[in-house]
Amino acid sequence: MCPALAKFGIDKLDDMLGGGLDRDTVNLVVGRNGVGKTILASQWAAEGVREGENVAYILTTMSENSCKSYLGNFSFMKDCYDKIDWIFLDIDVRDLLPLTKENFNRVFSSLFRGKLDDVDRLVFDSVTSVEKAFADPVLYRRALKFFSDLCYDSDVTALIVEEAPLYGEFGEAKALSECVIHLDILRVPNGYARAMRLIKKYRTGHPLDWIPYEITDDGIVLKEGRYVRVSYEFHYESG
Repeated sequence: MCPALAKFGIDKLDDMLGGGLDRDTVNLVVGRNGVGKTILASQWAAEGVREGENVAYILTTMSENSCKSYLGNFSFMKDCYDKIDWIFLDIDVRDLLPLTKENFNRVFSSLFRGKLDDVDRLVFDSVTSVEKAFADPVLYRRALKFFSDLCYDSDVTALIVEEAPLYGEFGEAKALSECVIHLDILRVPNGYARAMRLIKKYRTGHPLDWIPYEITDDGIVLKEGRYVRVSYEFHYESG
């Protein structure tokens, strides 16, 4: 039996989430390159292993060797890395066409060694690879909907990773996600700083502040205080 909530194992973030991600939901981590999206998603995956859950991680942006040499060396992956079902996927949209729900479910379910119903936590990193492969916003939106429906039907708690453009709106995944965690690099008086905020989290009165964080050998570590916008910059406030 899985715990009631799917925690990240990062105390401050889990508190912001009301204890963690709700079970059997689809959620999103979004941000630009270099902000630590994959690190955060892999921390969530490793926490699932520590909770005794079956965890699968679909990765479209790294090879098996680079993944192990990078993610496998974080302290939070100790005794966890080899227990995650890593799926290294090269997107070929020809496999998904015609894009029907039946064909999508058949192709996607075939990725798992066991049944998708046996998976407790699933990470898809990143769905932006699917968006670029389709090069069609209508087909991409439909594929996301099929993915979301499949996760709900299989009682899987899913975490999607999506690249955010340098300028402009996020992609389509935010509309299908029950929780959206936005990671970014903010302009501050003395340069730039990494920070995250919760854009939405169903059933939770979550904070909207930008919370500073660091990327360390222990993964993402949230810091005290918050950033607030003042003119064109964000200023740090304690407490």
